[in-house]
Amino acid sequence: MSVEFRKDKAGFPMFWVEEAKLYIHWLPITKIQFEFFMCDAPDNRFDATWYDEVLQLNGRISPGSIRLNNYWHAFLTGVTPAETQAFARWSGEGYQLPTLAKWNEIYKSLQKKPPIKDPLDRMGSLGLNQRTTTILQKLENVSNLAPAEYGYDRSLADQIFMRLGVMEWVESDILQHRWGGMGETYSSFHSSLFTPNNGQPQAPKEPEVQRLSYYGARLLWSDR
Repeated sequence: MSVEFRKDKAGFPMFWVEEAKLYIHWLPITKIQFEFFMCDAPDNRFDATWYDEVLQLNGRISPGSIRLNNYWHAFLTGVTPAETQAFARWSGEGYQLPTLAKWNEIYKSLQKKPPIKDPLDRMGSLGLNQRTTTILQKLENVSNLAPAEYGYDRSLADQIFMRLGVMEWVESDILQHRWGGMGETYSSFHSSLFTPNNGQPQAPKEPEVQRLSYYGARLLWSDR
């Protein structure tokens, strides 16, 4: 299976989804990626006080410490759609949060595909730094284990944590408040019977102001 990869501004991988004609982040946005943004962001909202508030909901973990019983700490959660949109603008032209329709299109496509064998070897030409490589390897190990607990036949969608990752912000015109969530959380992170298989979003009551401990994001990129 041929796979085309690229790096985002923070040095994390994205890969090409042929059916959707765009790139998607290999992982939900991690804290490490957002910390690059915070160091460079012109918006002083994203200061140490802001980050402390976010980390109270889902604490930070070093890449080398990632295990099945704590891996969700690697992902950035507790952020609002507007805050993730700020990260998308910083990332550069063409980066955006997915619409509900696009997220579902990608998910259904990747659910039909087997996991990519030796993904880090495939990403070798990207020149990833050691910290990024470590977090990718640790999370790859987790994605081999977690689906089995739920009786899943592991797919490419599972490999990149579209299930058992975080709830990911999506934009939709069928929701009262514009923003909802797609994905599925691991039970030790957040007890939820929600599943993306039916294609319907979760709908928080106040998505623009609530800080939800299990809500993060994933970006798409296209030069079109």
